[in-house]
Amino acid sequence: MTSQNSHELSLDSRQADGFVKFYKSLPEKPVTTIRLFNRTEYYTVHGTDAIFTAKEVFKTSACVKYIGAGNNKIESLALGRSHFEHFVRELLLVKQYRVEVYSGGTKTSNDWHIEAKASPGNLSDFEDMLFNNADVALGSSVLGLKLGVDGKNRVVGVACINAGQRKFTVAEFVDNDVFSTLESVLVQLGPKECLLPAGVGDAGNDYGTIKKILERNNVVLTERKRTDFAVENSKETLIKDLTKLMHFEEDQKEDAATLPQVNLNLAMSALNAGIKYLELVTDERNLGQFTMSTFDSSQFVRVDFAAMRALQVFPVTNSLQSFSAATSTSDNLYALFSRWIRTPAGHRLLRCWLSQPLKDLNHISQRHDVVEALVAGENGATLRRAMSEVHLRRVPDFAALARKFRREKATLQDCYRIYQSLLRLPQLQEAIEVESDSFTLKSMFGGPLKDLLALLKRFQEMVETTIDIQKAEEGDIMVKPEFDEGLQDLRSRMDDLMSDMKDMIGRTARDLSLEANKGLKLESNSQYGYFFRVTLKDEKLLRNNRAYTILDSNKAGVRFQSERLRRANDDYVSAREEYSQQQKAVEVEIIKIAVGYADTLQSLGDLVASLDVIVAFACAAAAAPTPYVRPKMHPSSGDGSGGGGIVSLKQARHPCLETSNSVAFIPNDVLFERGKSMFHIITGPNMGGKSTFLRTVGLSCLMAQVGSFVPCFSAEISVVDAIMCRVGAGDCQGKGISTFMAEMLETSAILRTATANTLILIDELGRGTSTYDGYGLAWAISEYIAKEVGAFTLFATHFHELTSLADKYPSVVNEHVTAHITDDEDGKEGTLTLLYAVKPGVCDQSFGIHVAKIASIPDHVIEFAKLKQEELEDLDAVVSQEKSSDAARRKIKKEGEAIVEKFINSVKELQKKNLGDEELAEAFGKLKEGIKSVQNPYVEAILKSVPA
Repeated sequence: MTSQNSHELSLDSRQADGFVKFYKSLPEKPVTTIRLFNRTEYYTVHGTDAIFTAKEVFKTSACVKYIGAGNNKIESLALGRSHFEHFVRELLLVKQYRVEVYSGGTKTSNDWHIEAKASPGNLSDFEDMLFNNADVALGSSVLGLKLGVDGKNRVVGVACINAGQRKFTVAEFVDNDVFSTLESVLVQLGPKECLLPAGVGDAGNDYGTIKKILERNNVVLTERKRTDFAVENSKETLIKDLTKLMHFEEDQKEDAATLPQVNLNLAMSALNAGIKYLELVTDERNLGQFTMSTFDSSQFVRVDFAAMRALQVFPVTNSLQSFSAATSTSDNLYALFSRWIRTPAGHRLLRCWLSQPLKDLNHISQRHDVVEALVAGENGATLRRAMSEVHLRRVPDFAALARKFRREKATLQDCYRIYQSLLRLPQLQEAIEVESDSFTLKSMFGGPLKDLLALLKRFQEMVETTIDIQKAEEGDIMVKPEFDEGLQDLRSRMDDLMSDMKDMIGRTARDLSLEANKGLKLESNSQYGYFFRVTLKDEKLLRNNRAYTILDSNKAGVRFQSERLRRANDDYVSAREEYSQQQKAVEVEIIKIAVGYADTLQSLGDLVASLDVIVAFACAAAAAPTPYVRPKMHPSSGDGSGGGGIVSLKQARHPCLETSNSVAFIPNDVLFERGKSMFHIITGPNMGGKSTFLRTVGLSCLMAQVGSFVPCFSAEISVVDAIMCRVGAGDCQGKGISTFMAEMLETSAILRTATANTLILIDELGRGTSTYDGYGLAWAISEYIAKEVGAFTLFATHFHELTSLADKYPSVVNEHVTAHITDDEDGKEGTLTLLYAVKPGVCDQSFGIHVAKIASIPDHVIEFAKLKQEELEDLDAVVSQEKSSDAARRKIKKEGEAIVEKFINSVKELQKKNLGDEELAEAFGKLKEGIKSVQNPYVEAILKSVPA
């Protein structure tokens, strides 16, 4: 980014004072809102915004100027269009700021008004300028939220508004005091911004808790007036607004009052705030365009932000790219599948599906059926490759095009793009019907695709009737001249000019002694129009030839014109521009007709996106180093208290790690059976693969319920209702949350919401505090999950004492990751080799010192660590005897401390007596023999650590 800026705000003193006065009269704004002023050829920012912008864009504040006089000065900075666009993109997509752009003012007038504004959840005003594929705009949404009570229950009302896709999604649900259901809804709906009533977010109340949840999920918080959320006295107004905004069939004579969702009072309050915030009713392009649905979070697996982060489902990115572009590596599940996605809509839907794993066994089986047909079915491989490499690559973003039609921003070019795809899609539909024997694939995609193409047949005919297809194939999109007599005359003139220019190539070829259309070619571009081109070696033929004017020269050859060609080209360009002007009226009518097909195009886009994602699942399954398998799915236990439940993964692999060229992945088995092996305690060395094993199991379950095959030799999975994780250490310093507090918050959510059908993954619980505190917490939490919850649980730990839980509860099993220590030549402990295999039984040490050795910690530090380890193990042996109760261990230690104290006091008494050396030695020897004879493990451990 250059630090030079060629634009400068030039105002005389009176103009500057007037603008400063206007600027200071603007209402106060949050620091995360940036105001920019459109001055036609460039933009300006002022005040503290100017300093912030200068540092962000130009990396220095030296370019900031001042306007105004005396105490009435304010900072000022000018931005060219390219800097403006880059800055706004970074504000909205990376920093999650809000932007306001003012226009209308001049040097002599300060009649400024807001021209455009945007926030992370509402990018509509900037999508055409900033986003080529509308991926970000279509995926951005705003969530309104309001709380209420029903007796003793907390009730949450939410309304998610996706202005890009014209969708209202509302829900009301009962939640607990940590709002775990709300957090799952945030993950499932993926809003960028959340609206809350102003002034309600005190740290000690429920809204304060929600603010913390929004921070954890990187959702921007926006406070709105409380009256925006109050619809008790203005429900009629809301119903009128909804009736205007929503699409109702004319012959049904319905309005919004007939919708069942209007009875959800809290959700309607949240929706009312969202409609006002986005100013939907004031934009006529929104009228009659929206649909409304009720969101039922219970149909999806509950996965919170901690689980998504722990399992590395999505990439962590701060780039200016759209989310779907953040797939340069395959270190996350989204990137693994995304490399096989072929459409922008497919990228959006993949993110949605990964956020919403299914609980309905029938829907899961449907997706598995289609993936199986494309992986193992007859002609499956051929059909899969044809879909991925041919058919889907040519499909445009129908959802984005439908949005353009609804916003009346579509062009003839857009109509022709849709027409081209409609010519090719029957080949896809035929391939599904002919090459596959899968009933599910045909019923899910073949039949619906055929029906949608039939509905779009008239659109296809309209394009063929109105657009000159021959010219369109040459790259020139024009209305057929038959529609207007004036267009016919201009077209005839253009054809004559084109004929003349083609005739000129023969005469020019003879003049230059070249062969027409080989050594000499007639070409065109947007810069020069029509011109001749010869190769670089023939450039000498043009030297000193006044009949020709050289336009430019590059590696492709030399471009030039004759005077006659120049005049004909100018006439042709003039006629083409006049043709474009006259055809605009016809183009408007064509677009108006095309708007009627927007809903069908949206449906076609949704269908193709679903097919794109399932084809990606199939491609990933077939292309893996070891192909994925279809999991055998079982229903979950109905009441959550027993009656079935199994998760059996044979030779399970981590889907992302196994694709790394530098890793030879070691597969492992896991078996959960209700009542037998539901709680697995995993011990073993650091870096031995415990965390990877946990993630492997979690990702396998998530992939299965998304509809993908899984990276295993074989798999049986009972449907889980939630995947909850406490994996990895990380703090949130900017939010005042320590590593241990983050650990406790995540564990609290698990204990409050987990059921017998939940998959729980806990890694190293309790390491963020003291050893005894951590061990106590780990034991209590483990015992509660094993005894009271009965969930599918993997618990990795270095607290080896926890393994004794297996003696108390039959559902607890011990496993360990294996390692091997080779001896040096002198017989001492040598190299640690990590085997990454999970085996039954207990590992009684963590090999931490061996891992430190691998990390090249200095030898003298390693030796001192071994010495301290031996001392601590001797002392700890007395308080951690196997099968001893906590009370017994405390009693042994207390008795031992009393014996040691008595011994020390006896020694002090000897010193007070006037004994000779021999007498003193004899008396001390008797005391020493006496304490040696005491059978107390605590005292014995101390004596072993004292030199003889």
